[in-house]
Amino acid sequence: MPEPIAPYHERLQDLERELAERGSLGVLVLDASPLATIEDEYGTAAYEEVRQRIFKILDESKGKDYRQGDVLCLDRPRGLRFLFILDRKRRRNLPLSVADLKTARGRVVSSLVEKFTKAAYPYAKRDNPQKDSPPPVVGHGLAVYNPLLHAERVIERAMDAAVLQAAQLREADELSKLERLQDVLLRERVVTSYQPILRMQEGTVMGFEALSRGPKGSGLESPAELFRTAKRHGLRVELDRLCRNRALLSSARIPSNAKIFVNTLPATMRDPQFRDKALIDFLDRAQVRPERIVIEITEEEVIENHGIFRDTMAYFSDLGMSFAVDDVGAGYSGLDTISNLRPAYLKIDMKLVHEVNINPVNRSMVKAIIHLGHGINAKVIAEGIEKEEESQVLRAMGVDYGQGYHLARPDAGQEPS
Repeated sequence: MPEPIAPYHERLQDLERELAERGSLGVLVLDASPLATIEDEYGTAAYEEVRQRIFKILDESKGKDYRQGDVLCLDRPRGLRFLFILDRKRRRNLPLSVADLKTARGRVVSSLVEKFTKAAYPYAKRDNPQKDSPPPVVGHGLAVYNPLLHAERVIERAMDAAVLQAAQLREADELSKLERLQDVLLRERVVTSYQPILRMQEGTVMGFEALSRGPKGSGLESPAELFRTAKRHGLRVELDRLCRNRALLSSARIPSNAKIFVNTLPATMRDPQFRDKALIDFLDRAQVRPERIVIEITEEEVIENHGIFRDTMAYFSDLGMSFAVDDVGAGYSGLDTISNLRPAYLKIDMKLVHEVNINPVNRSMVKAIIHLGHGINAKVIAEGIEKEEESQVLRAMGVDYGQGYHLARPDAGQEPS
C-alpha cells in the first residue's frame, strides 16, 4: 500500500526542474524523527498508527497551516522527517526570501508541532516527566540554483541546513528553558496551589495536596513542563526542595486542622535543612505542626529507593509526620514493598480511577489496593475523580478519601512577588 506522502527521491525530477526555473527553492523540515523510538518500545503497529495520525493532520492542515502549492514529502520511506518545498511567493511572482522562510517556519511551529505531539499520545507522554520525549522541531533552508552543481546536491544541502538548524533551535530552546528554570529556582518563583482531599462518606475536607507550577510568562506554567525541564537538566532535587518549602510556607491559607500532602523525592528527605534544629525552626516559621504533614512519594520511587525510604521514614515518623505512596497501581510490581513499609495512605493511580464504574479490570485492581491498604491499616485515597459515577462506585467499594476535579478543583495559587 503506497504511503500518502511520497519520499523525497520520488519527487526529485520535478524539484530539479522547479529549482532551475525559479532560481531557488525554500525548504522547511519538520523533524519528528525522535518519535521513531515508539517503534523500538511499542512495535511497528504503534509506530504506524502514529504516522497515520500525522498524515491525517497534514492533510487537514493543507491550505491552512501550509500553502496548497507547497510540495510535501518525506526524507526517506517510512520516515518522520517531513519536507515542505515552499510555493513561490504569489504576489508579483517574487522569489522566496529568508524573511518568507522564517514566516512560514513560524506558522508551522505554532500550529503543527503541538498537533504532532498530541498525535503521539499515549506512546510518547509529554504530560509525564518520567516518559520524556523531545517535541518535533522545524528548521528552514534555501536552495540556490547553481548550474555547475547537480540540482539534487543543491537541494540536499538546503535540507541538511534545515535539519541542522532544527537541531540547533531545539538545543537553544532547551538552554532558554534552563535559564528560565534557574531564574525560578533562584528567585523562588514557583506557584503553589492546594487541591482538597475529601472524606468520601461525609464529603468534608480531610486535607490538601500542594501542587506546584511555574509562574506566568515563564514557559514553565505547566507542572509537567516544569518538572520535565528540571529532570532533563539535573535540577529535580533543587526544584523539589523549593516546592516542598513553598508548600509549607504558603499553607496559612488552608484550614489549620487539615493535613498537608507534600510531594517529595527520596533524596530531598535527606536534606540537612529539613532535619534537626533547622527543620524545627522552619516549621515554626511556617507555623505548621509536624502532625499535619504527609510526605508523598510515588510508588516507583518507593520501590527504586526502598532502603533509603525505609530508613528515612522512621526519622520523620518519630516527629509525627505521616507518609503516603502515590500512583499505586501505575504499572510497577512493588505491592509487597508497600506492604512492608506500611505507609499511612495509599493513593490509587488516576488511570485506575478513570471509568472505574464501567471498567471491570480497573475495578478489580482498585479492590485489591483497598484490600491491601486496609490490611496494613492505611487509608486509601482515589485520585483523579472526574465523574459522579466514578465517585459513587468508589464510595461503595470502601475508598476512604477522594481527590479530583469532580469533587474540588485546586485553588488558583498565588503568583510569587
